[in-house]
Amino acid sequence: MATTTEAAARELHDRAGAERGEVAPGVEGVLGYGDLDREHRALVEGCGVVDRTWAGRLELTGEDRVRFLQGLVTCDVQALAPGEGTYGFVTSRKGQVLADLRLLALADRLWLELPAGRGEAVAEHLGGFKIADRVEIGPLDRVPLTVAGPRAAAVVAAASGQEPNEADWSHREASVAGADVRVARRALVGTEACDLWVPPGGAAAVWAALVEAGAVPAGFTALETLRVERGVPRWGAEIGPETLPQETGLEEAAVSYTKGCYLGQEVVARIHYRGGVNRGLVALRFPEGAEPPPAGAALLAEGRPAGTVGTALRSPSLGRPIGLAIVHRRAAEPGTRLEVEGGGAAEVAAEVAAEVAAEVTAEVDEVPR
Repeated sequence: MATTTEAAARELHDRAGAERGEVAPGVEGVLGYGDLDREHRALVEGCGVVDRTWAGRLELTGEDRVRFLQGLVTCDVQALAPGEGTYGFVTSRKGQVLADLRLLALADRLWLELPAGRGEAVAEHLGGFKIADRVEIGPLDRVPLTVAGPRAAAVVAAASGQEPNEADWSHREASVAGADVRVARRALVGTEACDLWVPPGGAAAVWAALVEAGAVPAGFTALETLRVERGVPRWGAEIGPETLPQETGLEEAAVSYTKGCYLGQEVVARIHYRGGVNRGLVALRFPEGAEPPPAGAALLAEGRPAGTVGTALRSPSLGRPIGLAIVHRRAAEPGTRLEVEGGGAAEVAAEVAAEVAAEVTAEVDEVPR
């Protein structure tokens, strides 16, 4: 049963035309507000606001929280001062990615944002390593509202009365619509972005204040189109529990090779220093007019298995279907032609992100001033 505050937020989204559906197995979210091109354009050229209540969220407290988490993730938790943050992976003993995480360090606690539907599983995984550690793992009672687009900082400043910090993942307290929120710079979106971590009781008012300040309501689908256009993988799509950090294209952002030991570190370090991986992230371009293939469709190179489609969708910027996949290195060269299971073809693209940027720049230049 929804609480009064959850019902208020839902009613606000419904008035804006919210269309709901699954954003991950068993997880519902707002897919959009009826005009994908408008929402996508806001994220690319202006500013959109996305209610990301679907995200997994955990909070770690207790005096051993930093040392405890340091031994279970790829990023350097001990290097963070309060007000700083980072990005990393939760890894298995075999070095595989169980989840990616965005981590914010506060004076007396750690906040973890996780993929949709992964909060409970990660909490159970972390809890399995508690022995005599003075650490508590529980749900984070904050709602993330993401403001994204070239005007994101300006909209946040208009709504809160102060500019957000500039460093990636850095964060500080602010007041928006009478609610005490934590504003964090967000990276790996494909554009400038901030997360506003809001107490549930203030989510509806803060969302409305951001819209009043100039943000366009946008949903999960618009955020996905931006992500794929900019070549950013997502756990649950391109990345899964069999994926190694070096296969994701996010190794530089997510993995510290100086922090010391953590679960799976030996495997991750051995790959980094002694060898490499046979698979990697690529962008895909599909024929104009074709329907995007379903996620999980097999990709073949010269009749041999090469990988599977992670995400495929229509690019509003290019007016054609594009996608992301992790494929075998023999099929990863730009220009490689791939067959798609069930019919159809794909081509490994060199720079879809650059192609999109050129198209968007041309469109902006054509707008009368």
